[in-house]
Amino acid sequence: MPFKTILLVVGVNQGDEEIERAAAIAAGLGSHLSVLVLGIAPPPPSSPYGVVSNDIWASEIQEGQAEAQVRAAQIEGWLAKRGAPGSVEAQYIDRATVTTLVARFARYADATLIPPQAEDVDVAIDWVTNGALFESGRPVILLPEGAFRFPQVDCAMIAWDASVEASKAVRDAIELMKGTKTVHAVLVDPVPSFDGHGAEPGADLAAYLARHGISVTVHRLPSEGRDVASVLMRQATDFDVDLVVMGGFGHSRLRQRIFGGTTLSTVKAHTVPVLMSH
Repeated sequence: MPFKTILLVVGVNQGDEEIERAAAIAAGLGSHLSVLVLGIAPPPPSSPYGVVSNDIWASEIQEGQAEAQVRAAQIEGWLAKRGAPGSVEAQYIDRATVTTLVARFARYADATLIPPQAEDVDVAIDWVTNGALFESGRPVILLPEGAFRFPQVDCAMIAWDASVEASKAVRDAIELMKGTKTVHAVLVDPVPSFDGHGAEPGADLAAYLARHGISVTVHRLPSEGRDVASVLMRQATDFDVDLVVMGGFGHSRLRQRIFGGTTLSTVKAHTVPVLMSH
């Protein structure tokens, strides 16, 4: 699937650095950059008798809406000055609505860029990731801090566990992997099974990708008691990959939030761009 529209969600107080990185990625993919500027509205004042309205809160809402519009106009001007194809929309909403709104915008994009969480930005990346990853049917691309080569992908790594989520991620990343020089498929503690890996873990994946013109080297690795995410990130570093492709939250989100899991560990500690699908 070609990436024709890329979504970026930013806070009103987000700096230009992430806009610049997103515009460069969109240009490299030949994509339209859709920017959603979010302002977070304060909750209405309340009393023992329920929610009440007052002039101060109403004034804060008006000011917040104006700030969001101003920031959107600034980004729009920035894109126009550089000739970058894109569109910008501002929304001023309460925190509880962020996930739903992001999901709506993400459904009309081919992927959503998730930048690192900045301490001074009012829109939490968790809210954006939840909407884009779980409620849109589209992949997200987690961007690390620091420099990276994406969307140039000379070397890609697939974190393969034969799950539905991993299968979807591979399908979503087909176009990106077609131009690579090297693709590695890493299987951690794979077990032959009738309904998962098959008799030879990784063989079916390699055959599937070969029909798309993608040659892949399969690596079956033991975790040796280490966290799976750390094994994957170590291999990504050793292979000097430009992109990791993996499924997100193969187990229940509640279980992973309580006990941890590969998805959460990767979200928190990725050092290269990660395309994740659910």
